[in-house]
Amino acid sequence: NVSFILQNGHPVLTYPRPFLPNVAEIACLHCKPAKKLPEHLENFIEGAGEAGFIYFSMGSSVKASNLPDYFRALLMIVFRNLPQRVLWKYEGDDLTDLPSNVLLGKWLPQQDVLGHPKLKAFVTHGGLLSVFETVYHGVPVVSLPVFCDHDANAAKAEADGYAIKLDLFTITPEGLLRAIKTVIRDPRYKTQVKHRQKLLLDQSEIPLEKAVYWTEYVLRHKGAVHLQSPSRHMGVIDYYSLDVVVFLALVLIGIYYTTKKLLRLMRILPKDEVSIDLPRKNIKVE
Repeated sequence: NVSFILQNGHPVLTYPRPFLPNVAEIACLHCKPAKKLPEHLENFIEGAGEAGFIYFSMGSSVKASNLPDYFRALLMIVFRNLPQRVLWKYEGDDLTDLPSNVLLGKWLPQQDVLGHPKLKAFVTHGGLLSVFETVYHGVPVVSLPVFCDHDANAAKAEADGYAIKLDLFTITPEGLLRAIKTVIRDPRYKTQVKHRQKLLLDQSEIPLEKAVYWTEYVLRHKGAVHLQSPSRHMGVIDYYSLDVVVFLALVLIGIYYTTKKLLRLMRILPKDEVSIDLPRKNIKVE
């Protein structure tokens, strides 16, 4: 008995779905244009020159400091061999043996970073909001899914052509380095994410305005009951047509056992031999 649902999705980012009138998609409600970065970040990025920089973040649900030691060592190898500089969202203490082209930050203004013109690629865990922000700002992705919806989000992004999905548990330094270089050098990834960005931004109203409008609409019309599906008044049997399913199942069972019985009778009963004596006539031929 829900009056209205504000769905965090969009056919460009997730999948097209048939919705009732009391559902509105408001993906990227939180997305916003990039602002100028803090001075220390801007200076670090400017020092990268034409090579640009890469942003690495595993989101708020996966702390990089909790990742296994071997994985952190793997990242060090990869970052050290990149011509780009790397911004790394890292919540732990400063790492030893940190490459000179890497800057750590316990918190980074992600959307301002993603919207920076010198950003070349985003290495992420594939969280839904991060995927939305990626397309909103038009950045190619290398995804390292960890749990929950990460794998599905990464697979969809890869299928759409703007991401490469890697397995966090079988990844190698060579594989990650190759993936990062591919999304940067192969123009197809940038082209696809820019195409998705164009589709996402081409809306009649921004998601925030849509959310505000429908919230006020429901309040104005005291719950907007006229938008709700009549199925909310149906019981489980009616909603799932269980009576029809049971009837059809009984019919099929009846046909099965009737056919089985007839076949069995045909095998048991002996074949009757019927002899017919026909009268013979003598035909004389002259």
